[in-house]
Amino acid sequence: MSTGHRGMSATARITVVALPLLGFMVVGLLAPVIAPADPTATDLTASLLPPSADHPLGTDQLGRDQLSRLLHGARISLAVTAAVLTISLTTGVLTGTVAGYLGGLVDRVISRVIDMAVSLPGMLVALAVIGVRGPGVENLIIAMSLWAWAPYARIARARVASLRTSPHLDALRLLGAGPARIVGRHLLPPALAPCLVYASTDIGAIVLGVATLSFLGLGIPPPHPEWGQMLIEGRPYLASAWWLAYPPGIAITAIVFASNLLGERFAAGDERQSILRWVLPARPRRAAARQSPGEPSATVCPTRSEEEGPLLRVRDLSVSYPRGGGHRRIVADVSYELPRGHVLAVVGETGSGKTTSVLAPFGLLDPSAVVTGSATLAAGTHARQLVGLPQRERRVINGRRVGVVFQDSLAALNPLRTIGSHVDEAVRNAGRAGRRDTTRHVTEELLRLAGLPEPAGIVGQFPHQISGGMRQRAQLAIAIAGEPELLVADEPTSALDATVQAQLLDLLAQLREELRISMIIISHDLAVVTRLADTVAVMYAGRIVESGPLRTIISNPAHPYTRGLLDAVPRVEAPPGTRFRTMPGRPGAGPDDTEGCAFAPRCPIAVPECGDRQPALLTLGPQHHAACPRQSDATTEVGGTAPRRDGA
Repeated sequence: MSTGHRGMSATARITVVALPLLGFMVVGLLAPVIAPADPTATDLTASLLPPSADHPLGTDQLGRDQLSRLLHGARISLAVTAAVLTISLTTGVLTGTVAGYLGGLVDRVISRVIDMAVSLPGMLVALAVIGVRGPGVENLIIAMSLWAWAPYARIARARVASLRTSPHLDALRLLGAGPARIVGRHLLPPALAPCLVYASTDIGAIVLGVATLSFLGLGIPPPHPEWGQMLIEGRPYLASAWWLAYPPGIAITAIVFASNLLGERFAAGDERQSILRWVLPARPRRAAARQSPGEPSATVCPTRSEEEGPLLRVRDLSVSYPRGGGHRRIVADVSYELPRGHVLAVVGETGSGKTTSVLAPFGLLDPSAVVTGSATLAAGTHARQLVGLPQRERRVINGRRVGVVFQDSLAALNPLRTIGSHVDEAVRNAGRAGRRDTTRHVTEELLRLAGLPEPAGIVGQFPHQISGGMRQRAQLAIAIAGEPELLVADEPTSALDATVQAQLLDLLAQLREELRISMIIISHDLAVVTRLADTVAVMYAGRIVESGPLRTIISNPAHPYTRGLLDAVPRVEAPPGTRFRTMPGRPGAGPDDTEGCAFAPRCPIAVPECGDRQPALLTLGPQHHAACPRQSDATTEVGGTAPRRDGA
């Protein structure tokens, strides 16, 4: 496909937008070398000369070369901007990180100080400081840094506060990591990233502030050249000597405009529709297949009709992580099929490997995970082998053909962005966006489809301002924005009360019928999945121990672990005071930690032979399989599930 059809890449777009800023930095650094004359040298005999070969931008009223003054003015503005950004970014990020991490009284006090600093008009603060200390480069840097640090502190504090109580920080504390290591290694980097995005827009604001103060006579004192100072000196000659005021005015405008566009591009990503659509060509999409341009065709192959065969076929899927110089398997030899329009529930205790086994084919695990086996997705007009799929091709699938609802909705949503902006981005990434108002209309319709009342009000709220159930519905709206054929929901009802759970399950059932979408529901609660699932796969210690139609699993469970999960479900008809039935012992750790059945230490019907070899999945009936050798009515062993001990 030609370049003209592909449009410009994200890197090319950012480079074009950043050209004025790059030119500003290069010119500022090289001004002493490339300037044709001394910017402070006066020659009254050459006063107000128009542009010529000797003076490309003419001379001012004192005969000074305008091009040299413009170049050296960029050098001074660059130096002040760099100093102000360094001071404000360092001060703001450190202050906000400390406040967000410590919390309590320290956080409240620092937050009030930040709020006060943000509420004060920055230019008035600068004018007050310079009025007391006088003009000059040092005083200008101090004055502008006093109000520029607060936004960075607010951004960093919000980011760190959202991570303060996260489970991975608790794990670090339990491992003995001190506050300095936690802050320096695990909190500063994520806090710094959004601050750097904001800094790209702050460049233009600082350059404009320096020029404004110099225009008022409170910035860089003469005879040092500065763009704002050049503007005030050229104002009396606008009619007779246009070359005095126009070049510095154009330079300031270009820097501010490029700074704002670059910040917008960094903050919103490559798919955002903005003013750039008037400047740079949009990337065309193939609506029929919803494929990204330039999508390689070497790894796809024509398949049967969309209505034939399973949507997802997983065979011998194993997941391992590096450990002690080798690899330790977390999930072993998982195989299942998901027919079109069906709902598969993967259930098991915490740590059973259910989430890992489901997310592994879609590349949603830690980069250190080693995934083997095969997972074929027959979505759209092509079948794809998901295991080992390059990241570029994976982006065509995730979010478009496959949507995911994560367990922790608060962690999955950016606390610094509104619900509307989250869904807007999903709509754009799915290629369904148009103008800004059109995109927002689609967003509101998705939120309404996800069961959120008054979506016009929800779009302007932040994740922390709505309830857990509403956040899950917002995640659901994001997941279905690309009109996926498969929806994966990881513990969608976790931490929700019974009423909200029922509403969310009813909503998933409704979406299944209306959108004809296949689903994989991950849950630890068999009582929850009975309302939605067609088939069930029960996992224990990284392996599937029983699978089959929902009715068969509920009415005639073959594996003792499945019976234990069903017995643990509270029953309304049980007499008052009835004790809950529980399984003794602790959950199995990994699929290769024991020679035999991992459930044997907890099994009420185990015999010594159960610990000798890993049981294979046996066929007990139509689509019903169980890995228990005590089943006397087993007929055949399911192919492709023989136990392995290779460790990867």
